[in-house]
Amino acid sequence: MASITCRVQHLEDSDPFICTNFPEPRRPPTVNVEQNIPLSEQISGIHKLLQAPLKLEECTLQLSPNGNYLDLDSSLLEQRDELESFYEDVNKGKKPILILRTQLSVRVHSILEKLYNSHGPELRRSLFSLKQLFQDDKDLVPEFVASEGLTCFIKVGAEADHNYQNYILRALSQIMLFVDGMNGVINHPETVQWLYTLTGSLSRLVVKTSLKLLIVFVEYSESNGATLINAVNAVDGQRGVKPWSYLMEVLEERNGSDTELLIFTMTLINKTLAALPDQDSFYDMTDSLEQLGMETIIHKHMNNKGTEHDLRAQFTIYETALKYEDGEIDDSAPHLRKERRKTAGGEQEVRKSRRSSSQSFPDVLSSSAGSSRSASPTAALSPSVSSASSSPTVGLGSRASSPLTSDPGSSASSPSLSQAGSPQSLHGAANGGVSREQEETTPT
Repeated sequence: MASITCRVQHLEDSDPFICTNFPEPRRPPTVNVEQNIPLSEQISGIHKLLQAPLKLEECTLQLSPNGNYLDLDSSLLEQRDELESFYEDVNKGKKPILILRTQLSVRVHSILEKLYNSHGPELRRSLFSLKQLFQDDKDLVPEFVASEGLTCFIKVGAEADHNYQNYILRALSQIMLFVDGMNGVINHPETVQWLYTLTGSLSRLVVKTSLKLLIVFVEYSESNGATLINAVNAVDGQRGVKPWSYLMEVLEERNGSDTELLIFTMTLINKTLAALPDQDSFYDMTDSLEQLGMETIIHKHMNNKGTEHDLRAQFTIYETALKYEDGEIDDSAPHLRKERRKTAGGEQEVRKSRRSSSQSFPDVLSSSAGSSRSASPTAALSPSVSSASSSPTVGLGSRASSPLTSDPGSSASSPSLSQAGSPQSLHGAANGGVSREQEETTPT
């Protein structure tokens, strides 16, 4: 079989932000595609047949409905291994559909140009549309990341108000659903620094969304905990303040934080601590938190009978981890790490927390044991253990803004990661805050 009869359509997407997503014509004509001739030598005939309003030199071919792009420099036979579904349809007597559309690199360039050069309502509409663009075409994500798209987000976000920033965060959440997108964030420390900086925003919605993204980031890989610490040190070092100051301001409720923000903040702290492999990094982080007043904050909430159970659980996880590393909790206690962290470099000196038993700090867990069933260290969870009580989603019922609740419809729109702790769990989060907060509205 020298040629394959295919149906062809074109998609007017030269401006990605006004793409209709409806290929034309509705009744596609057929064309014989030679299997052993490079597609680059055949695409002009398809372009002419369709009379497509696209620049020929900017066109590519995409399979429908699976969305895979064809390599124009190769023939169909040369890329047959990647075209299993295509050839399955051919063997069944079907006529596969090829979509003539604008190349990914050209579309991404158009997106970046629009973001850099737009202002006011036009920029607002563009930012609002980004999440849907990435959701509709998964292949845009790696191309966007490779084209310094994350840098564009930071530059535009630095000059934008909180509504614009939240649109960027929604788009970033979609990017982080994919392996290429998450790896792009991991390899772009400026993005992690920017997310941490946004936890100091005056907008609760921006703070909440940033915390959610950082939680998913830290959960994705143990090494991401150290990456976050480096980002925090860089940001706060430049500000001339102690590390983790932004998160402590949230816990101090300086900007009127709600319980959800407190739970998300403590969850991020606990998950970061859980990912740290050695005592030095563990104590460096906890010592900074203690110097900023963590003990006082925990004491206030644990002695308040109105404190929600989920927030108590997060404080208890922190306290238990601290006591365990200090050797104040029996190794046989349930739900704890199998062994304590080692000192960095195998040093023999035993390090203790600022709140070790040798110092005259009050025992927060003991003093609050009567007011909360989660305050017992043996009933608490180590942050290294994944459990219902360590998640900010527990007890929140139907709150749509949970970072760890998947959108039931998300799997159909984009192939997300399947490994534990993957960005897949984030999909529902970016949409969740929209209906709960008045800060985000659909641009007109």
